Amino acid sequence: METNHYKRNMPNSDDFRVKRIQKMLLEMAKGNFFYSIEPSDKNDNIASLVVLLNMVNEEIGAAFIHQGFANAHHTPQCVIQLSLILDAQGQIELVTNGTCSLMSYLPKDLIGKHITEFLSEKSGKKWTKKMAKHLKRERSETVLFLEFVTNDGLVLAKDCQLSVYKALDGSGQKFLLNSVFFSKGEPFDTGLPKKTLKVTKGIKEHKVTLTPEDIQIIRDVHDMIINNLEKDLPRLNDLARQMGTNEYKLKYGFKQIYGTTIFRFLTRERLRMAKTLIKHSTLTIKQIIQMTGFKSKTHFSRAFKDKYGISPTDLRS
Repeated sequence: METNHYKRNMPNSDDFRVKRIQKMLLEMAKGNFFYSIEPSDKNDNIASLVVLLNMVNEEIGAAFIHQGFANAHHTPQCVIQLSLILDAQGQIELVTNGTCSLMSYLPKDLIGKHITEFLSEKSGKKWTKKMAKHLKRERSETVLFLEFVTNDGLVLAKDCQLSVYKALDGSGQKFLLNSVFFSKGEPFDTGLPKKTLKVTKGIKEHKVTLTPEDIQIIRDVHDMIINNLEKDLPRLNDLARQMGTNEYKLKYGFKQIYGTTIFRFLTRERLRMAKTLIKHSTLTIKQIIQMTGFKSKTHFSRAFKDKYGISPTDLRS
């Protein structure tokens, strides 16, 4: 494997670390929540800020559909595709415009280079280990979680669909690597064609009228859950009474605004917080389980793997 591009070209100075934070904040301001910053081994204020920024970024990215009081059945999003064709050695042969924009590179900077030059050290090792196995087959398909490092030093972490196929021109086996990112608004100021997608929740409308006061109560419940993930929720009728509404309005109003039930939302947010802490902190798995309100390691591991297709320990390794 070639020397990691990120480690070779990115100076590890405080000035550069601050510039990466500035770049990520600019991306977030444009509605791009798919970048993160790789944590460093340093234990200082900048490192703490990086952890917090990564966590806030994931929180906003997951919540942006539900901004405002309106029911977001049809939220326009922009779709950006990361797509690469590689030869059997892992050299990049073709890239899409979307890939170049996501990575902040020109095509000439990517084509002809080895894929591991643009991966984090951990993902580079994973690539080398996994690809040898898949090249033994004429055709193969798998999903691989990879961390790409952009020209600005930001990290793109995503499950990627990887297909191995045999080229018709006799040039041997090739890799097709694909992943899709979603942006709230126009993703790049490059004049690229924007592909829009309408997200439909498919929620049945219930005969319940929500006043602005009802909606605010439901949003308060949402915030209460987010801020108390380590605590168990009371029964819904007790929670509704505590918040000054009734159980019917609370149940169906919450589903109408947030697209899921209260208890499913709680589990989803606990898992999402756990994933963020595993990726962006040095807390132990046991500490993370306690912080996110799961009753046992077995329950947590099963729920985590069902949600993300990977165990908590494998995600951290």
